[in-house]
Amino acid sequence: MGFDVVLYNHDRQKIEIFELSESLHNSIFSTNVLWKSYLELRKLSDYYLTDEVFSGGKLRELISNLNQYQSNVPSHEQNNYQEFISKISHSKVSLIHIAGD
Repeated sequence: MGFDVVLYNHDRQKIEIFELSESLHNSIFSTNVLWKSYLELRKLSDYYLTDEVFSGGKLRELISNLNQYQSNVPSHEQNNYQEFISKISHSKVSLIHIAGD
């Protein structure tokens, strides 16, 4: 089971709920420790303890971290990775909640 990602609009109403798959999470946070230098991205590294809310500057920084980190994600997960970035980057999204298992 992957992360639950809940997207909210500017009025704090739910827009969408989707799952960030366990396989994508594992691809991002492989034994490669490069992700540790990305302050917002690393908050998602612990699959069982993650319960994070991102909005405003924190959300923009997470999106920036994800864009910068994209070349480190294996090619077989690139489409899922880009879809995740696209969903949380949508102009209607002002807050996201990401929760692990």
